[in-house]
Amino acid sequence: MVIKNLIRTLAVSAVAASCWVGQADANTVPVPSNFAVPSTHAHNDYEHEYPLFDALHNGFISVESDIWLYDYDNQLRVAHDPVADATTLPTLSELYLTPLQNLATGANNGGIYKDGTKIILLVDIKSEGLSTYQRLHDTLSDYAANNPRLFTTYTKNASSGYDVQEGAVSVIISGNRPRDYMLEQNLRYAAYDGRRSDIGRGIAPEFIPLISDNWNNFFTGDLAWDGRGIIPDDTKAAIENIVAQVHSENKILRFWNLPQDAPSVWGPLYNAGVDLINTDNLTGLSQYIQSSRTTKVPEPEPTVTLVGVLGVSVLLLTRGRLKSSSYRSS
Repeated sequence: MVIKNLIRTLAVSAVAASCWVGQADANTVPVPSNFAVPSTHAHNDYEHEYPLFDALHNGFISVESDIWLYDYDNQLRVAHDPVADATTLPTLSELYLTPLQNLATGANNGGIYKDGTKIILLVDIKSEGLSTYQRLHDTLSDYAANNPRLFTTYTKNASSGYDVQEGAVSVIISGNRPRDYMLEQNLRYAAYDGRRSDIGRGIAPEFIPLISDNWNNFFTGDLAWDGRGIIPDDTKAAIENIVAQVHSENKILRFWNLPQDAPSVWGPLYNAGVDLINTDNLTGLSQYIQSSRTTKVPEPEPTVTLVGVLGVSVLLLTRGRLKSSSYRSS
């Protein structure tokens, strides 16, 4: 209760400064769960009714946001596809960075959740890679200046490796990634999302901590499976082998474009040790994993009406606008 009250207090000034205060008073926003649920990744998180907060309410440890850099206002805007008038889109700061900053401050335990669990913010760059990343780096740097422990940081050392300082949020760059530029940086606030071709190449996990790739890039031919019924033994063994390879490099694994977003696929992935399971069904995956664990995670607390939930004005502004009726693969 103390943490919740602190979060409300910290949010009051942000909400009060918005023209959407009236809407914020009249709507309910999901409250983050007290405990995180492992292996959970919110695919295209911004398309849910309450971006970030729906995922946190269900205990998710990873959320995904697509971004575009628009030249005329130099803002990082959140959307899957480009639009004619970018001012209709929320910024990454509004939807994710400021709420996460204040949630970390409220938790005051090194994480985002009450139990201290940190989260991943997977940022998928949709516009030109280098310029968008440079703008993102500058934005993250501004936040880090006031909150040094907010983001995981990677600093090159004398041995050409990286000294890592863990933050409450680990940002990982996907999509159009300027690999060479990121490798040259002496200080990063984000890591690089690897692909299947990066497995077994001896790349430091401090640069590539995550391997993400299209399911169909792994499971074709005799290994192909439509996600219905019981997973074939050969496909199951292949998943376990990939997990073992990735884990041997101290990295984590995610598949996207799963054949089904359903328990028939979640189960084999969870049992094989896949670290992040892609889903659009936040409640379904969270409840499935909780029921699969030996020690179940407590259910998320009910939603409450909040005047001061961080980022609520932006969430209400974007309700419905970013929602999609179809499952997108990346």
